[in-house]
Amino acid sequence: MACTTGSVKEAADKSVKAKEQIDKLLVAIRAQESDFKGKFFDQISKSLTAANITDAREIGYNKEVKTEFSSEFSLDKVAAVVTAVLKAAIEINKPGVAPAMSKEAIEAYVDVVNAVAEAAKSRSAAASNLSYSMNRLSPGIFAFLYATSSNITDEDTFGSEAVTTTAIFYRLMQSIDDVKSEVEFSLAQIEGDNLLNMKTVQAALTDELANGKITIDEWMKKDEAYELAVKRIQARLDSRKLGTRGALPTIINLQARSSENQRIVSSAIKLLSRHNDRYKAVIETLQKRLADSYF
Repeated sequence: MACTTGSVKEAADKSVKAKEQIDKLLVAIRAQESDFKGKFFDQISKSLTAANITDAREIGYNKEVKTEFSSEFSLDKVAAVVTAVLKAAIEINKPGVAPAMSKEAIEAYVDVVNAVAEAAKSRSAAASNLSYSMNRLSPGIFAFLYATSSNITDEDTFGSEAVTTTAIFYRLMQSIDDVKSEVEFSLAQIEGDNLLNMKTVQAALTDELANGKITIDEWMKKDEAYELAVKRIQARLDSRKLGTRGALPTIINLQARSSENQRIVSSAIKLLSRHNDRYKAVIETLQKRLADSYF
């Protein structure tokens, strides 16, 4: 599908030469379509590999061609066509697999389309890396864009402005594994919160001991139970297969090294060190936990 802005169409209607030059742009773009498509699909393959997605299947592909003066920004109609195709493909393919895009996601994607298309029109190297885009629109749904453009400048025909023809290729892919990964990631987040919460409870227990609110026997009994709970939660967390989301335990470990928990335990060690050797085993346990970034 190809379209022209009103101003370019007016120029073509007024001049045979203008129409011929615009037609040449369209012919040139179409002649290279297979090359553009090949580059686009190759980039998609690389992106999917980098994201550890191996089960992606195509559920939508097309292209749009837009001809306009270089100063014009009238791509909303093209963006509307692209998002309409995406919504339709998702509605057809989503049952039991992935939710449809939210209104906010659709609005955001309109700007993605516009930015990619405008980047293709730009002659600046700074914009060159924006002419390709991969976006995760919802769990299991990935949208890819690739834009390229050609332009002509003829002052006698078009004045001081260049006329640009931009081809926007778009492809929609679905990954069931990514949906499963999303579920795993959500569960891992819950487990991560549980892990951090339990360690916070342990730090609070230690604070109670240091301030004489519980006995050492109470601390040992409860701390042992808490530690078993921590090990159980960590084991479940380590067993999660997080797919495209990466290794969450690294993130959780960063969270678990809560500076507040460390501060509480460090202060408790100082207070307990003032007492007799009865607290020696407790202090050694706490010092080891701090050294191992347990808290």
